[in-house]
Amino acid sequence: MILLMNGCAATGARDGDAGRSEAPAPEAAEQTPEAGAMPVAPTDEEVMYRIFAAEYLGSEGDFESAVADYLEAAMISEDPAIARRATRVAYAAEAWQQAAMAADRWALLDPSNVAAHESAAIAMLLVGDYLGAEYQIIKILDLMGDSTEAWMKVSNMLSQAGSPENADEMLGQILAARESVDNAYALFARSQLAARSKDLNRAFELARQAVELSPERVEFLTWAGRLALNLQLTETGLEYVRRAWELEPEDHDLSLAYADLLARHGQEEEARTVMREMPQSPDVMLSRILFELRAQEREAADKLYAQFEQMNFEDTQAKVFFQAQAAEALGYFRQAIGFYGQVESGDRALAAAIRVAELKAMEGDIPAARQELVRLREGNNPVIVEESWLAEARILREAGRREESFQVLDDALGSMPDSIAILYSHALLAAELGWVDIAESDLRVVIAAQPENAAALNALGYTLADQTERYGEAEALIRQAYILQPDEPSIIDSMGWVTFRLGRLEEAIQFLQKAWQLDKNPEIAAHLGEVLWVSGKRDAAMAVWREGLAVDSSNMVLVETLERLGASP
Repeated sequence: MILLMNGCAATGARDGDAGRSEAPAPEAAEQTPEAGAMPVAPTDEEVMYRIFAAEYLGSEGDFESAVADYLEAAMISEDPAIARRATRVAYAAEAWQQAAMAADRWALLDPSNVAAHESAAIAMLLVGDYLGAEYQIIKILDLMGDSTEAWMKVSNMLSQAGSPENADEMLGQILAARESVDNAYALFARSQLAARSKDLNRAFELARQAVELSPERVEFLTWAGRLALNLQLTETGLEYVRRAWELEPEDHDLSLAYADLLARHGQEEEARTVMREMPQSPDVMLSRILFELRAQEREAADKLYAQFEQMNFEDTQAKVFFQAQAAEALGYFRQAIGFYGQVESGDRALAAAIRVAELKAMEGDIPAARQELVRLREGNNPVIVEESWLAEARILREAGRREESFQVLDDALGSMPDSIAILYSHALLAAELGWVDIAESDLRVVIAAQPENAAALNALGYTLADQTERYGEAEALIRQAYILQPDEPSIIDSMGWVTFRLGRLEEAIQFLQKAWQLDKNPEIAAHLGEVLWVSGKRDAAMAVWREGLAVDSSNMVLVETLERLGASP
């Protein structure tokens, strides 16, 4: 207890005014309870006991109990710092109901603290307490006024609501109460909510109104441009993005995005002009080279590559990394390996080292590639070790050496038994090899650790649908994944495949056609073609298969399907 109090006293005094500008709880959600993290030493014995218990439980990894004790301490204490800490701990544990209660207490004890109200509003939105969230948002607007910053904050908060429709209704009530319907940021917020509800026409109309009220706001222009392009209003979309670019021509990402849009809509020379007038950084030079290659202007790409070599940049590591990518795109693999090998520090070092191994494998020297990856594992960085195992397995699989690849993943699990990424790859390869029991066992471990891992749910469901007759169980798993990610093509494909297995052909065709529209993946083509073929729509099946073969004529699933059905597109 003495150590805890000393730790508390050493941390600092109460929030005071300093707490007014702190980041809201969501940005601190990665924090975990640590002993001595309280900013003040409480005097009430019950409060002290609860805090001590919470910090101890947190240090032991029992975050659920830590949340409960901290929340109890917050409710019986009059100290906003304790309520703030309870909020942080609840956010860290993703205990949203408790987070809403703790943050509400924090806001009550420190009513002029915007971060407290923001934390409460977000947690309440996450649990569906829209009335409570509305109250907290109104408090934020009262404290900040109807300023640009305030409405941007509101927009960001509402984007986290579980129901965009309810959030939009709530926002309408707030606007009506404040008579702020002409506020550009309020319109922007409503546009984003409409887009989340997939009402793109309404979202665009609201975005257009926001632009009319604040034509100098780049974020409004780019948002309106994105919506227009999604609605196939190409000229309108390009015009909005052009206006944004003219306001901030030095914005690196915006300029590249504008150039890409121009190129994709047939305005290649205009795109070249935009990129030529940008500050010439290493990634811009790479973009220009890739642009010329896409335009089938090989000579122009080679000239830019030679020019790139002569340029000097302050960040030499960035230069050699992007030079390596340019060399690779141009087919100069030896040069690419040399450049990647010079990337020895920074965020790109791991990607460069992995790419050296992959390029060596592409050149046919798999032993050298594997040696590069073994060398990476000599360090103690778990991220690097994990990535090196995954890369080695991937190289062997792509070389057709699937059982060797599986053995590598076995070895990797021996080294890193808690790695979900390695276990998931192990499961997928087991399924590919037809070892359903192993795949199922692995995937159930992943799902137990991450119950909302849509990819794992989908993988297990698809494996059961494709390689067993447990179709009902498979559909239940895939449907869980579909609820979590309804727009993911691979999951929609699985929905189509399992409904096909269950004999619901028309439903299967609808799912598979949607998946094919979203992603021209040869495996989806194989599935859609087979269902069409079995349904008697053989011309349509042949057309889909031809498209799939044009993408990848060696895709194993597509080739096997054609051979099994005796089809020759």
